[in-house]
Amino acid sequence: MSNEPPKESWKSRTGLILTVASGAIGLGNFLRFPGQAVQNGGGAFLLPYIISFILVGIPVCITEWVMGRMGGEQGHSAPNLFRSYLSGIPLRLVGAIGITIPLLIYIYYVFVEAWCLAYAFDFLTGQIHLTSQGSERSEVITTATEHFRNLVGAKENGAAIAGKIFYATLACFLMNFILVFRGISKGIEVFAKIAVPLMLLCSGIVLVRVLTLDGIQIGLGKMWNPDWKSLGEAKVWISAAGQIFFTLSAGFGIALVFSSYLKKENDVVLSSLSAASLNEFVEVAFGGMITIPVAFLFLGATVTSFGTFGMGFIALPSVFALMPGGQFFGALWFFVLFLAALTSSVTMLQPWTVFLEESFHLRRRTSSFLLFLLSFSLSFPILYFNKDFNALDQADFWIGTVLIYILATIQILIFGWIIGAKHGLEEGYRGSHIKLPHSFWWIIKYVTPTFLLLVFGVFLYQNLESYINKMSVDWMVAHAAPGTPPEEARLQALVSRFVFLTILCVFAFFYFLVHISLKGKEEAVIQKRNGEKYVLPGVLVGFCLILVIAYNFFPYRNGGNAPTLSFPVTELSWEGILTMGLSLGLVILLSAYCIIKLFQTREQ
Repeated sequence: MSNEPPKESWKSRTGLILTVASGAIGLGNFLRFPGQAVQNGGGAFLLPYIISFILVGIPVCITEWVMGRMGGEQGHSAPNLFRSYLSGIPLRLVGAIGITIPLLIYIYYVFVEAWCLAYAFDFLTGQIHLTSQGSERSEVITTATEHFRNLVGAKENGAAIAGKIFYATLACFLMNFILVFRGISKGIEVFAKIAVPLMLLCSGIVLVRVLTLDGIQIGLGKMWNPDWKSLGEAKVWISAAGQIFFTLSAGFGIALVFSSYLKKENDVVLSSLSAASLNEFVEVAFGGMITIPVAFLFLGATVTSFGTFGMGFIALPSVFALMPGGQFFGALWFFVLFLAALTSSVTMLQPWTVFLEESFHLRRRTSSFLLFLLSFSLSFPILYFNKDFNALDQADFWIGTVLIYILATIQILIFGWIIGAKHGLEEGYRGSHIKLPHSFWWIIKYVTPTFLLLVFGVFLYQNLESYINKMSVDWMVAHAAPGTPPEEARLQALVSRFVFLTILCVFAFFYFLVHISLKGKEEAVIQKRNGEKYVLPGVLVGFCLILVIAYNFFPYRNGGNAPTLSFPVTELSWEGILTMGLSLGLVILLSAYCIIKLFQTREQ
């Protein structure tokens, strides 16, 4: 054991807000959001999106900040934070989930971050050649697809280790750990203060170029013209709630850790709302105005067939190859994506750094070195088994979707039913410069957890079976694509099984470490009324039973990709202009309100 590490703190409220916001601003803002919108009614998607932001986004953000500040009296790592609310096995399970999520998401997110860095470098140095004299649009897309698969090593297992993307990944690891080693105030906070404004500036330059392209109103029409009939589709509302959930990084436990360094008199309500509003501004103003409009203008209706990765690393490089001055704007765009990814990934390492230093009294140098060895060891299989992104897809489903939904739901249930929504908000209002509507406690206690469980249940109902089947050798061989050798299908199943079992083993190991770290510590659980200690396990067990019964009686059968909504594409209509204007106006007004309040209270 070494000497105790120096106590961390924030230099400024602005640094904290930018750090938390930068952790949420990622590839999903620029790529996932516009894709979800265009597949779910265009501008009409913004109605359920805004409602979900009010019912899910704001409550989850505020509860994380309030719980973090309250739990900070016990410590700053997830196990110690939850000591204020849980005890025994539930405490150890939730504490283990709290440190598992950010680290295991980091191990594959940093790989995608390296893709952005490699593309930015290749565009900057002119190493991307997707067009030739007289190239057709389809040929450019084919060339871009081939370039992407070769670059990231998706053609064969082991190709990513042998290619240059491996060195880009090492460079990203190095940058992340340099920032983490420097600590919160000297590393992460300083970087956020530089990276977020730089990201906004570069995004603004790209946006101006996109909006000055001839015919861009056709692309804007594809993104913003509303198909109001889509609001009758349940999947549109589920998609909107899911997008809000993912874009705010709810359930990552990052805001929980960062807010634990605040004092009781520090504001959390305005700060959390400011971080959320900045994230929404980036998503709607830049993600909604750049990606789909420019892609549709150059590639036409084919853009709806691209997933998130396809849109980011096949469609958009094709667009920049066809666009005048595309080399410069391509480099700038992928630099924006790289900054967005880096600001997210570096915050994912902080919960584990805190855990090692706080629980085992390690110095920063030792904890950073051990964390590097651990994260790189876990990341290596993701890089190696990258054929068709099989390992990455499995890890993202079980960690980046299932576990974060579980943690976010648990946090909401703890806040609403164990702490008590009214009492929790009263604690949150201590030192606060704004107050929410008086009835907001009712939303947090009843509406938000119901909404989260509903969305999570539908998601599992539609997707769980397919991911379980992917671990079955017999199923994969029987359902292999035409021309796929049985041995290859068998290997895909074994890789999927390996990823799932590895996650279980890693979680068990982390649970053991949490147990060791809590051993001998008196668990300071707040006073609860009789029966409230059974709320959390009761709700989760009941949810699982309902899901099992529903699936057995009404099994979900998709038979392929879910059909996407389609609607006529014209130039930007008056309805599209109105929808775009209202959406941009709302995020701008919310951001402006937060900025004004922050400026007015800067000395408080």
